[in-house]
Amino acid sequence: MTTLLDGGRIAVFMNGAGELAAPPTASVVSVYARSEEGWQPESEIAFVLSGLESLGVLREKIDNLVQTLGACRILLGTDDNGALYGMLDAMGFNICIMDRFDALALEAVRGSVLNALRSPAAPSSRPAASTPREIAPGRFFLDMVEAKEADPLFTSREAILVFFEKKPFIQLQVRCDHPPRWLDSFALLTGLEARKEILESGLTLLTINHPEGRDHATLTGQKWFDAGGCSCG
Repeated sequence: MTTLLDGGRIAVFMNGAGELAAPPTASVVSVYARSEEGWQPESEIAFVLSGLESLGVLREKIDNLVQTLGACRILLGTDDNGALYGMLDAMGFNICIMDRFDALALEAVRGSVLNALRSPAAPSSRPAASTPREIAPGRFFLDMVEAKEADPLFTSREAILVFFEKKPFIQLQVRCDHPPRWLDSFALLTGLEARKEILESGLTLLTINHPEGRDHATLTGQKWFDAGGCSCG
């Protein structure tokens, strides 16, 4: 989450049946506006992904959506393993994940975003790009390509293992040029599930999560990173 230019409007990914959707299954983005009578539908923006778009076409569709939304910076949708939420987060959107849509819940969504933005960030001497950022409650994204450019001291082992020590999480997605060599053995040791997807750009998107039903704080509070150990990968 980053900034909030317009807290009076929320954009919602919807499918053809009028149900809450993730970007790949959406057909429209419905914009709801806050009023004295509650949250009311204001407009609809066509948004359809075939799944076959090149990176350039995908960016063009996202840019068109961003321009049409104007100052609206709250997006609501269902869970998605793709990188599009991460791209929108990097463009200044506050992403909120829900299982189903209820207009009565939009005020709570707005309040959650405002509270998160009011919380002071902990001071850090390292660039923000070096640590996973929360793009939705419990869901985090780390761009290792960006982090390596911004932080000459960056290592995947420190960034990810320190994150596991400190943060309960539902899902961590990592964009990288190659998967960290230590990750497979660590996942085997801790029972984490890790999936790999090759993006159009040739980069890899890793999706890391706990097995279904396991406590999201299972790894939190334990010591995983050894500063004196190997930091390659």
